[in-house]
Amino acid sequence: MKKNILLVVINLFLIVISANAQFTNLLKDSVYSNVLKEQRPILVYLPKDYVEKNDSATRYPVLYVLDGASHFLSISGLINELAETSRSNTFPKMIIVCINNTKRTRDLTPYPIKKSEILPEEIAKETGGAEEFTTCIKEEIIPYIESKYRVTPYRALIGHSFGGIFALNILAKHKEMFDDYLVIDPSTWYDDRKFSHQVLDSLSKNNYSGKSLFIAIANTTSQKDTSIVKKSREVNTEHERSIIEFNARVKLMKNNLNYSSKYYPEDDHQSVPAIAKYDGLRFFFKGLKFSLDEIHSPSFIPRKRIPEHFEKLSKKIKYKIDIPTYILEGCYNDYVEFKDEKRKEEVLQLYKDLYPSMAQQFIDKNKK
Repeated sequence: MKKNILLVVINLFLIVISANAQFTNLLKDSVYSNVLKEQRPILVYLPKDYVEKNDSATRYPVLYVLDGASHFLSISGLINELAETSRSNTFPKMIIVCINNTKRTRDLTPYPIKKSEILPEEIAKETGGAEEFTTCIKEEIIPYIESKYRVTPYRALIGHSFGGIFALNILAKHKEMFDDYLVIDPSTWYDDRKFSHQVLDSLSKNNYSGKSLFIAIANTTSQKDTSIVKKSREVNTEHERSIIEFNARVKLMKNNLNYSSKYYPEDDHQSVPAIAKYDGLRFFFKGLKFSLDEIHSPSFIPRKRIPEHFEKLSKKIKYKIDIPTYILEGCYNDYVEFKDEKRKEEVLQLYKDLYPSMAQQFIDKNKK
């Protein structure tokens, strides 16, 4: 009897999970690649407003993510919470395109290499297809996304491990493809560091104005003191050492690249992507979070600062963003609660100027 009850409970639990998991803004899609002669599966996250057709005109910046199947849920959840459901306004609403793997080593490594102390022969023989995969993304996947979905010209790329050196290869050779590059614990040891030296050479010789790069460095040695790691010559420290040296050299460059990096002493190669995605995106959109706490600062002038904020965000994502009505209503309600009559009226006037009919509906609703 108890066993039957338990089975019923489990089945009900699974039904609830299934119902809640059927989000209509998580889509499976694919692109046939003539370059690679294969179907490339992709996973797409769309903002709720896009799916529910609350606005049929708005366009959204796009975040492209390598190793798509591994990162799809975490990056979609991050953007969903911090751009939409929590109303934290930490990030803009975005479309996320996660590119799934077919032959990962082939696609993400810059050129063929032979086996080494780090790379076994069975993996080494598959290396070297990054340029073809780059062509696939540039000439097939991106045009497909831009023809099917409402996107802005802004594009960012996220890559982890081999995906990290793939992103660095694009930054070095095809910098126009993306605006921002989030590189997580990259395999800069590749080809005895010859690859990373090539990237550093390109970064030193070219102008990267308007481009951003964030590199996350994991603790892959179980040694939190990086000064000790840098002195080591053990094979098992080469991954971390190579990134530390790469980071140090990029920091010294005068190439107009908007650059930042972070070392994560509590995270290894497998755990670092979750926190690095958050920190990297925060870096890209630094100063572009609209805070409802800030509106109570004595120096905050609503009619000036609210439009200025969305002008800056529009410049970042290369698309004019109208001030959302929920921002105006949120500011208004906060000023009502704090009995700030002057700024309450200022926000209301801004609302009337921008959206006369909606502002009137809001006024009428608040009178009831």
